[in-house]
Amino acid sequence: MKSIREMDAPMGLAFFFGPAFIIVIVLLVGGFNTVSAIMVLILVLCGLKYMHTSIIGKYKTMQSTVNNIHLKNNSKILDAGCGHGAFTLQFSKKAASISEIVGIDIWSNKDQGNNSIEATQKIMDSSSLAGKVKLKTANILNMPFNNNEFDLIISSLVLHNIKPFTKRKAALSEISRVQKEKGQLIIMDIGFETKKYVPVLESLGYCNIDIVNTSYNGWWGTPMVPTFLITASK
Repeated sequence: MKSIREMDAPMGLAFFFGPAFIIVIVLLVGGFNTVSAIMVLILVLCGLKYMHTSIIGKYKTMQSTVNNIHLKNNSKILDAGCGHGAFTLQFSKKAASISEIVGIDIWSNKDQGNNSIEATQKIMDSSSLAGKVKLKTANILNMPFNNNEFDLIISSLVLHNIKPFTKRKAALSEISRVQKEKGQLIIMDIGFETKKYVPVLESLGYCNIDIVNTSYNGWWGTPMVPTFLITASK
C-alpha cells in the first residue's frame, strides 16, 4: 500500500475532508444538527473511498488487466505518464517476454504526490524489472520516439489532466504515431469524457476497441467520478 504522500492528486482529499471539517466546527459552535451530521458522514465516506481507489482499487484493476495481456517475445512497452510506475510494476511476472519498458512523465507533484524521476528509478531498481526499465522526462504531446516503435502502450490516469479535450486528441494521435502496427493499447482514465476517446481511436486506425467502467475499484470518491478502461489494437 502506498503512503498518503504518494497518492494520486492528494489535494483531491481536500474536496471531501475540507468541507467536513468546516461543518464539524459549525456543529461544535452552533450545536448538533442531524442534516449537517449526515453531510459530514457522507463527505468522510467519500474521502475514504477516494483513498481506497488511489492506494488499493486502481492496483486491482491494473493487475487484472495485465494478467489478461498476451505479450509477444521481446515486446517493447511504453508507459505514457508512468508516475511511480504502478502500471509498469504489474508486468513483473511477464519480464521474460519484455525487451524494454520506457516510462515517460513530466513528474508533476500536483497530479501525484512525491513524483520524481529519482523516486521512480529507485522503485524500478528494486523490482524484478530492474535493467529493463528506462525513464525519461517527456511530454505525451510530443514524445521523443520514432514512428511505430512500441508493441504495447499503456497510459494510466493521465489524459484527463490534459486540457482542453483537443489536446487530449493530440495526445492520442501522438500515441498512435509511436505505436507499432498490430500493437496493443491500454488506457485507464477518469470521468465520463473518457468515452469520447473511442471515436478518436477509431479515426486513428485502432480496432477491437473495448471500454468498461471499472466500477467500485475506480470510484474517485463517488460513482459520479468513475475510472474507465479502454483496450484496443492497431
